[in-house]
Amino acid sequence: MGELIRVPEANPFHFGLANLLGFGGAGYWWMGQKRKAVIAWCIVLLGGTCTLGMLYVFAFIAAYDAYLLGQRLQLGESVGETQNGLPFLDAIFR
Repeated sequence: MGELIRVPEANPFHFGLANLLGFGGAGYWWMGQKRKAVIAWCIVLLGGTCTLGMLYVFAFIAAYDAYLLGQRLQLGESVGETQNGLPFLDAIFR
């Protein structure tokens, strides 16, 4: 299943903002979900370029997902390396 991640000093707002400003992956990287970060960067940068910017919207979705995961981490819970806060993202990140 993968390694569980704990970030006791987690701030959901910072993770979400990092994903929004970091092309969809910086918050994941900071959180410890490195594989998700690389996939998100590919989707936003490569996909956004190929679709004339339409996939840049994915950065907003990734920001909200990182915020939801950050809330779990802030409460002291663990999250998996590919765990998502939004269930429909399981199709992309699993």
